[in-house]
Amino acid sequence: MVWALLIIPFAIALLIGYALSRSMLGQEAALRNLLDSSLLFVLTFALVFGLFFLPQPWRDYALSGLFIACAVMPWLVILTWPKRKKRAGYLLWNLGWPSTHKYMLVASAIFVINALVQTILFINLADRGFSGSDSTLEYYLSQVILYWSLAICFLWTGFSKLELRENGIYFKFGLIRWEQIAAYKWEGEKGNTLTIWLKQPLPFFSTKSWSIPMGLKNPVERIIAQNMSGKVGSTKKFTY
Repeated sequence: MVWALLIIPFAIALLIGYALSRSMLGQEAALRNLLDSSLLFVLTFALVFGLFFLPQPWRDYALSGLFIACAVMPWLVILTWPKRKKRAGYLLWNLGWPSTHKYMLVASAIFVINALVQTILFINLADRGFSGSDSTLEYYLSQVILYWSLAICFLWTGFSKLELRENGIYFKFGLIRWEQIAAYKWEGEKGNTLTIWLKQPLPFFSTKSWSIPMGLKNPVERIIAQNMSGKVGSTKKFTY
């Protein structure tokens, strides 16, 4: 039961996210997103799986600490949003709500369902004084906090708008500064999927993709080219 509650929502979110990404971004960008997300899922699963081999009560202490740490991170993203938006500078172009953010709303719905299940389970166990359970109150409570935090964060991020600003590409989940962009390319069947490659040492999570309305493609191209200040030539290696 515990493993199902931990693994199933993440696995379902990955599959639905891939299906939505493929329909909106194209197979190439969707496959990159799936591989990166799957890597994160496998690493997280391996960490949690390893902690389950610790003796009690250290297992519950370690898992509870991990769940609370993961629950805090979404709130840090939400609470630091005004500061990050200020650092992004003045608005150049508001691209509105990207259709690709739909998968965040789907993920939010999945985590809401799982949070409700965890909450009901916690209440039932609390009514019995946690008798018959080999885990602690903190362990179950930390899971409830984690899933509600993830659900709220995905919902909040799913309604964010994509903006081109003075200092980079901005959305509620983060700011990608112009100097962080190594190259970009238009992909997808309609050629309106904007994919950027980030400057970072590791090849994982090195790309970001958004579906841009066709009517806005030329203005977006012009703004990105201007702000990359001569780096546009590096895109040649990403064109076929």
